[in-house]
Parts: sequence; C-alpha cells; structure tokens
Amino acid sequence: MLKRKIKVAILSFYSGLVSRGVETFVTELGRHVKDKVELKVYQADKLPGPGNKLSYLFADPPSLAIKRFTHKVLGQLEANPPDIIMALNNGWMSLLTKLFCRRHQTKLILAGFSGIGWDDKVNLYLNPDCFVAATKFQAHWAKNINSKAKIATINIGVNTDRFKPLGDKYNHGLKQPVVLVVAGPQATKRVNLAIEAVSRLPQASLLVVGQQSQAIKLLGEKILGNRFKNIRVDYSKLDSVYRSVQAYSLPSVASEAYGISILEALASGLPVVVNDDPIRQELVGEAGILVDPANLPAYVAALTMALKSTEVNRHRQQAEKFSWFSISQQYLDLWSSLSA
Repeated sequence: MLKRKIKVAILSFYSGLVSRGVETFVTELGRHVKDKVELKVYQADKLPGPGNKLSYLFADPPSLAIKRFTHKVLGQLEANPPDIIMALNNGWMSLLTKLFCRRHQTKLILAGFSGIGWDDKVNLYLNPDCFVAATKFQAHWAKNINSKAKIATINIGVNTDRFKPLGDKYNHGLKQPVVLVVAGPQATKRVNLAIEAVSRLPQASLLVVGQQSQAIKLLGEKILGNRFKNIRVDYSKLDSVYRSVQAYSLPSVASEAYGISILEALASGLPVVVNDDPIRQELVGEAGILVDPANLPAYVAALTMALKSTEVNRHRQQAEKFSWFSISQQYLDLWSSLSA
C-alpha cells in the first residue's frame, strides 16, 4: 500500500502580491517539495490599505485584512483539515490558526520571519507544535522566551541556479562602480546611511531597488544627483540587477530578521557590506564585510574595500551553504516528524 502524502497548508497573505523574503521563501519551498507532499498555498488576491498607529493592537488595515483572510481560509479547511498548517503572517493569523489546530488536532508551525520582537514573542507564547527559527541566534533568543517550546533552526535558502555571476545584466544607466541596496521603505533598512556613505565615494553610484519614502528619494537626489537611482524591478528580473553592479550593501539594524537579498548578492558573486550583528555574521560568514554602518568613516572604508574586491568563488561558496536542496529536505523531515 502506498503511504499517504502529508497534507500541508501554508497561509501566506502576501504571496503573489509582493516578492519579499517570506513570499520568496514560500515560492522556493513549494517548488522543491511539491512532488513529495500534498501542499497548498493560500494567498490573498489584493493588497490591504497602509498601516497606522493601531498596528500594535492588530487593529490597523493590514492586520484586519489578514484576520478576514485567515477566517476565510480556515472556513474552507473545516471540512477536510490538513495534517499541518504553516501560518506566516503573525498576529490574528497565528491566534486563529492556533484555535483551529486545537479543534482539529492539526499540527501548527509558526515561523520567526518577523525578526526578534513582539510578533515572534506572541508566536512563542502560543506554543505551536514547532517554532521555526531562521538562524541559530534567533533560536537561542526563542528558547529564552519560551524554554518549553519546540524549536527547529532552518535557514531560508537562496536559488543559486538563478542567482549567479554569469547571465544577462540589467541596464540601469548608472556610471560604474555601482553599489546596490535592495530594501523596502522601512526606516530600519537605514538606506539613508548608504546614501551618505556613497556620497563620500566620488567615483561610485548607488542603485536602490525597492519602494522608498519620498524623503529617501529626495535625499539621494540631493546628495548624489545623477549618481543615484531608485527603481522597482519585478522579482523575475532581479538576478540581472545583481549582475549589473560591483558591490552590495544592506545597512539595516540588528533586529532585521534575515536578509535573503544578502544571500542573493553572494550567490551572484558580489562582495557584501552588512551590519555587524549575530544574524548577519551567520549569513555572510568569512565571505562578507561586517561593519557598523552608523559609523560613517568605517562604512565608507568597508564599501571602498568591497569595490576593490575581485573575489567571486568565496562569495558563491558561502551562498551554497544555503541551498534549497538541503533546506527543503529539513522541512520534509520536520513535517514527517510532526505527522508521525
């Protein structure tokens, strides 16, 4: 008799709507496990309104949209509950899926993709069947929050077949050498520090990919002039952007949950300059340059060093430690252990 495939439901509100870390994770994981489990991804059909000061109460428009979405999906699952639910958007989604899983004896996995903070504290307090930490540092933090929680450390991977040094290059029109930053509009990304640092490198340009605030755009144009561009690129073309620049930097704060873009840059053979904190140390190993970006002279020196680098293999080798082949197998093993 053939063994029944494990039924896994992934709730990921923003999948198909944006291409950020979590959504990239869902796409890649699904691609690697689709033939081994019965997997279905549930995603919303439109973006919610912007957040506001009520976000800490989960009463802002995005939180309420996720609440309605979760109610709808769980209603669809009532008649035929899956073996495992992975709920990836925190807040209302974590709470409602916890109640659903308790009623149906479905196993619940919550993931620490938000970074060290209240969202993941709430996830840990809910005592899921497993909390997945993306780094060893986060796993240690999680154990201090809830010493009884079952915690698995599974990295988020990078597609090293797609993100590689050779291939098409994006025509951004900036004068080389070019430093690349891939980031959203959150102040914690500290794109302003990259602007300030590159302004002290008179021969370099700065390309920022991702939606930015008007203040950041104006700062870049004021300080860097025609040495600055902020563009939005479809995720399907992002690999060509990495190949079109000479260095990558992400000056975000230490609470930044992960940094898939850092791994994408390394896989593309780029030198990377990132914040010196435990999570980034895990990601870049000996292949990256770690610095405090708030220390502007040190940041400028690090970018100068990166732009002089001609290494490629060391960066690729570090990225290959995060291959999806290994990571997808870890998820398959986790799901198998929970459904046994």
